[in-house]
Amino acid sequence: MIKNLLKINSYSLILCLSVFFTLSSLYAQDINEIELVNIDFEGNDYFSTSDLEDAITLKESPSWFSQFLDSFTSFGNPANYFDSLNIQDDINILLNLYKTNGFFKPKISAKYSIEKNGEKEASLQYIIKENEPSIIKELNLKGLGILSTLLYAELYELVDIDSTTQYSEFLVEQNNSRILGFLQDKGFMMAESSLPLVEVDTIQNRVNITIDYRLGTRFRISDISVEKSGKGEDLVSDELIKEVANISSNKFYNSSELKLAQVRLYRTNLFSSAVIAPQVQDTINSFVPVNIMTRVGLLNELSPEIILINEENVVKLGLGLSFTNKNFLGDARKLTISTSAAAQNITEFLKEASLATNNMYGYADARVSIEQPFLFGKTINTKLENFYTLQKEKNRWNANIYGSKLNLNFELPKYTYLTYLDTYFNWQRTKYIFKENYIQNVLFSYFRRKLDSETTDEEISSIVKEIYSGDAVSNNTNVVLGVSLGTNQTDDLLFPTEGYSISILVEDGNSIPLLLSSIGNYNFNQTAYYKLVFNNTLYFSFLDNIFDAFGTKLKLGNIHNYDGELINIPYNQRFTAGGSNSIRGWGANDLPVTEIVLPDNPTQ
Repeated sequence: MIKNLLKINSYSLILCLSVFFTLSSLYAQDINEIELVNIDFEGNDYFSTSDLEDAITLKESPSWFSQFLDSFTSFGNPANYFDSLNIQDDINILLNLYKTNGFFKPKISAKYSIEKNGEKEASLQYIIKENEPSIIKELNLKGLGILSTLLYAELYELVDIDSTTQYSEFLVEQNNSRILGFLQDKGFMMAESSLPLVEVDTIQNRVNITIDYRLGTRFRISDISVEKSGKGEDLVSDELIKEVANISSNKFYNSSELKLAQVRLYRTNLFSSAVIAPQVQDTINSFVPVNIMTRVGLLNELSPEIILINEENVVKLGLGLSFTNKNFLGDARKLTISTSAAAQNITEFLKEASLATNNMYGYADARVSIEQPFLFGKTINTKLENFYTLQKEKNRWNANIYGSKLNLNFELPKYTYLTYLDTYFNWQRTKYIFKENYIQNVLFSYFRRKLDSETTDEEISSIVKEIYSGDAVSNNTNVVLGVSLGTNQTDDLLFPTEGYSISILVEDGNSIPLLLSSIGNYNFNQTAYYKLVFNNTLYFSFLDNIFDAFGTKLKLGNIHNYDGELINIPYNQRFTAGGSNSIRGWGANDLPVTEIVLPDNPTQ
């Protein structure tokens, strides 16, 4: 029994010691954890505080609410704790950050304070003296002696470093990458460069940079081979793939041309994947073969869709269906037939699909388009689309709209700032039936503004009914010519994560009918106008990886009428406020208006 008692006491002692050391460890850990509540930077003129905060390892603690959310959900963030051992590491990080941006003589120190307000809290401050940045005195590019005078001049046009440029490691790498890309586009497939040699004069704050290039052999493309896989591989010929890619043999190797050829293949929608690469291991003398590897998908595609639109505070629900033949009559020609319909009451709308119905919101649309990658043997992406649309606006108007649109997309050379050119021709015929109540409401609003307040609503209504009764029918034809110029300066044509794109649209409406009316007896009763649109899209890296990006778009425009009234410009040629399927309290194809105005020749 004594033995058992000793055994029990031993277990109890071990358990007590374990609990004691565990609690001691937790208590000691709690004592040593000092929350970092504030990080401050003093003297940083070149970098913003947020840039410096992102660079260092010590982080300021989030708000109490964020910590509270983190305690019981996956949202929020935990507290960050102070560790003085990390201060010197962060100083080294900041010194390196300044160094890579031309500040070779910065002085950085740090100080911190710990306050005991029931809980220990630390504040950290970095004191920075940046001193003067260094300017690039000279950029020496060696190893380019075999280039012709013309190629050498073209290459130097790509360099944006001169004797007034502040040194930046990123800027040097960017120019080096641009030069290597140029060389690879001119046949020097194996071109390489050494690490930039940077010589710093800390007295005069000047930097000399030397980069040594090894160009290697200048290659030409010998032949093009094709590898196919996928469900539709037997339905697409090797010759068609070569024709769409449009890579010429016996020409100098061009890396950008191969990327553009890959875009041409993707644009046809024939391929779920397309990779074009030189076969370096098979080079013979100064010739290199190129291999096109494709995975061919299904050539016929049927795509249903559900449509939900909030427009003018009315929710429209609809259905859509499209059929696509991706190789219609061969030559990668794409035929698309699509239909869609949406209404506040979709079943009633489909039953009453005529202009006679008044009591519903909705539309029905049918389109047939043919798109091909060539025109007259040139790589001009051509699309011809025919459409018919039936629109109904409850107790306001009904419309029939049909027409055709021809679009031509031209490729531009790489080493020009502009990268694409689009032109289009649009012919459109419309028939609008405006309802009697709608017209009378417009007239009532007009007279209510113009007449004095002593005139009653009943008197105005009587005047309106005397002036106008019955529905109004408007038939119009609109002819639109447009040109769009743009540049794509993103890091990837297919999946951009950084960079920008800019486009400028110049559009003319109804100049052709106006010209015909001045030559002959054609009765032109519409508005001739021009439209200018500037569109800018920016892409930023997001979440510090290559898979996520943030994009933002800015669109500015102006419409000017040079013959006829501004109010008679077609609705669908005006600017739209808001976005697709967005919730807004104004019309889908017009900016907010302060008063109701009925156009002379309403058209869509």
